[in-house]
Amino acid sequence: MIPAKDREAITQLAVRYQVTRLLLFGSSTDPTREARDIDLAVEGLPPEEFFHFYGDLLFSVSKPVDLIDLSQDSKFTRIVRLPNQ
Repeated sequence: MIPAKDREAITQLAVRYQVTRLLLFGSSTDPTREARDIDLAVEGLPPEEFFHFYGDLLFSVSKPVDLIDLSQDSKFTRIVRLPNQ
């Protein structure tokens, strides 16, 4: 579970960067425990904006962020997409 303030910051940044899909995955999705980090996956973010978005996330939330680009096809991105299809 992530704090409401972090959720709001993430949402605002996703809108500003025009992210078309944003998925929360990993331990942050478990409402019964406090996650140590925030695992996010994005689609629709131009490659040249990826690290700008990532940097803004890191400075806007209270926990470390792991960010993956779902436009890159790999076994891992297919697993992340699977429960959210």
